[in-house]
Amino acid sequence: MNRLKKLVECRVLFAFVLSSLLISSLTQQYLGHVASGANADFYDYYFAAQAVHDNPHANLYEGATNRNPQLISPRADSVLFAHAKAAGFDHIEMYIYPPLLADLLVPLSQLPPHLAAALWRAFNLALVLTSVLLLSRMMRVRILSFEFVAFTMAAYCFWPNHEAIVDGQITILMLALWTIGIVAYFDDRMILSAAIFALATAFKVTPILMIPIFLLWKERRWLVSYIAVLLSLVLAMVAINGPQTVSAYPMVMSAMSGGVPALENKSLSSLVAWVYYGKLFTRDAALGIIAGQPRSLLLVATAISGVFYLSCLFVVWRSRHQLSRTSRTAIIAVFGMVAACVSPVSWRHGYSVAFVALAIFWVKALRTPQRALHVVLLTLTTFTLGSLLFDRAAQAPLPQLCKILLAASWVVFSILLSLDVLVHAHADDYGVIAGIGNPASLPELPVVEHSTPSALPQDAVG
Repeated sequence: MNRLKKLVECRVLFAFVLSSLLISSLTQQYLGHVASGANADFYDYYFAAQAVHDNPHANLYEGATNRNPQLISPRADSVLFAHAKAAGFDHIEMYIYPPLLADLLVPLSQLPPHLAAALWRAFNLALVLTSVLLLSRMMRVRILSFEFVAFTMAAYCFWPNHEAIVDGQITILMLALWTIGIVAYFDDRMILSAAIFALATAFKVTPILMIPIFLLWKERRWLVSYIAVLLSLVLAMVAINGPQTVSAYPMVMSAMSGGVPALENKSLSSLVAWVYYGKLFTRDAALGIIAGQPRSLLLVATAISGVFYLSCLFVVWRSRHQLSRTSRTAIIAVFGMVAACVSPVSWRHGYSVAFVALAIFWVKALRTPQRALHVVLLTLTTFTLGSLLFDRAAQAPLPQLCKILLAASWVVFSILLSLDVLVHAHADDYGVIAGIGNPASLPELPVVEHSTPSALPQDAVG
């Protein structure tokens, strides 16, 4: 009876979180605003693709290698601005991704910009649904069930996904690739999983932080496949875009290593900067701060991020011999959040990949009783990332300390949930990911009550 009561309480928390995501999404859509404007990020990719179409060896990173390119625009004499001006755009931002994205968008860049943006948005909406379908298959969620409906609604209302779709950001593509890579690993399709994560790395470098996990697990087939595919993609970019363009990208990454201490940048480096300066910054104000940041501050931020990342790896190493395949799948999903926290630049929409981990843990929590602390952290993290309430509150006329605490809750709760999952991964049973615990839909409480972890077969997972 106590377990049934805990499950009911968990469902109340889930209903609260789901409602907050829906209300926040609708409120921002009809009463709020997006500062960067609709499809703003997509147009950066679009004009880079046009430049590549005209000249595959075009200098995509002109002006982006000698200063942080996150908050500056291309120069008036640059090839990117020339294409934007010809299309009637007075302002675009720098292109800061590897050239592969621009290469693949060349066909789309030959369409009128607004039509191309509409197709890109439709593609992103389809990718969200694809991610939900793949995760549902992995977790044995029936399509014709309340669980699937709630799952789908949460995916579209989850704020990082919502913001990414509105801005035309690449992070929805990253969400889909992370999902495919995780599901493929769960299905023991190592080559496919490695190839997908290598492709994700060629779009946005942060998935490279996954390599140490597979080294610790001695997943040789995965590692060899990942390196082979990534090397092939790099060679393809060299052949298409030229060695000069490809070799310039590491300098772009170096220029961004100082981070951007803006409210929207949810990383440990931003949190350190807010504490150091004793205040939050808007995107425009952060531009002035970047130019004068002391080197010691950057070193401290890098050290703190490194300590957190290494701590996560240590916990994984300590339990490496005790993890089933399903537990390892959950850890890979968690490292999507870990990578976002430690990256110098992780805009809010960059946490789209966190949806995979949150979905896994909510399905698990709704099927079998969980530790109270885990459910609380899961609720707070989902509410903070998904509803944007704390970020909006941070813009209210409050003392700076309160503003910092509200804005930092995004990173703090992500870190606490990640550590909680990693520390208990060897003890927690993730058989429910595969539908072993309860393949039934959410409303069937009596089935959940009798499906206890002790009843699971010892060889059912892995």
